[in-house]
Amino acid sequence: MMNNIKGEDAVLSELAALYESRGYKRYRPGCFEDYSLYLENIDFLISKNVITFSGAEGRLLALRPDVTLSIISHAQYDDDTQKLFYTEKVYRRPEDGGEFRDINQTGVEVIGAIDEACEAEVVTLILKTLSTVSGDYLLDISHMGYTEGLVSSFGLSADKKDLVYSYLRSKNVHDFMSFAKANNLDEKAAEAFKEIVSINGDTDEAIKRAKDCAINSSMTEAVEELERLIKIIGELGYKDRINVNFSIANNADYYNGIIFNGYVGGIPRRVLSGGRYDKLLRKMGKKGGAIGFALYLGELERYFKPDGNFVDVLILYDNKSQYKALIQSEKFLKEGCSVRISHNVPQVFRFGKTVDLREG
Repeated sequence: MMNNIKGEDAVLSELAALYESRGYKRYRPGCFEDYSLYLENIDFLISKNVITFSGAEGRLLALRPDVTLSIISHAQYDDDTQKLFYTEKVYRRPEDGGEFRDINQTGVEVIGAIDEACEAEVVTLILKTLSTVSGDYLLDISHMGYTEGLVSSFGLSADKKDLVYSYLRSKNVHDFMSFAKANNLDEKAAEAFKEIVSINGDTDEAIKRAKDCAINSSMTEAVEELERLIKIIGELGYKDRINVNFSIANNADYYNGIIFNGYVGGIPRRVLSGGRYDKLLRKMGKKGGAIGFALYLGELERYFKPDGNFVDVLILYDNKSQYKALIQSEKFLKEGCSVRISHNVPQVFRFGKTVDLREG
């Protein structure tokens, strides 16, 4: 191909085929839910702003800002494990602000009995999802049990724990050390925080350093679980696409186990995130475990080639070169290029190469 950036429709089609090939069933939620579902789990949402309206029977409804909550709310899985994927619009404000928008989102959710093989399969799907978007991609991975074990060791109130997590996410060692001194935190634990924030990179070295920094059994068990998962992913051939980064710290009231953020070259923010969220199930009165991820297509809008508005080759022809244009177009099509033949340069199209067969 002369242009390796795909359109959004092409990516979604490939991803649907990928998920279905692993036995995942498409889930189609409604466009709105009772507002109470989002209000009671507001901290789980990326955007805290929700569009609400009154239903016909006086119920306060909301346009869906998140798909995961809808899936968990309606999940019926008994002793089975549900493997689902979706491609839906969510209604929320972008992370960088602005007006509410309908944003395409695709993702995977697994609910029920979650073991290490299931986790490894989900991580593999994440890596294949990112590679479908771009050949230049990376997955940051962490474990909530590890960071929660560290933060809990400080014995702080909920508000102060949240502050420590904010220092962790921003890698703000300076302000954390001032906070540690002001709150008389254990010196060994504070030094462990300082070291953990700097862990970022090669999986083998990162795991070794994480083991050395573990100050309690929760942290040790978490890093050993993470090590086993990375080993499996490595055996599947994806080790060089994984980066251990403990500054990822999702809401500890909802998440446990592995968590991750996905990136592609050319986009400054994460385009994918997710993790293990058994705590959300328990909060909503469900049994079992859950793990999932979402690809935020809104973050990729400028990256995608506009569907239907780009061709690799534009062939210009006149009355005397009609058949020659068709022959040339077949040649390019066999080479894997997209082609448009036209008398003149289209005003609404972009193209990579022009072949002009017109006289003069």
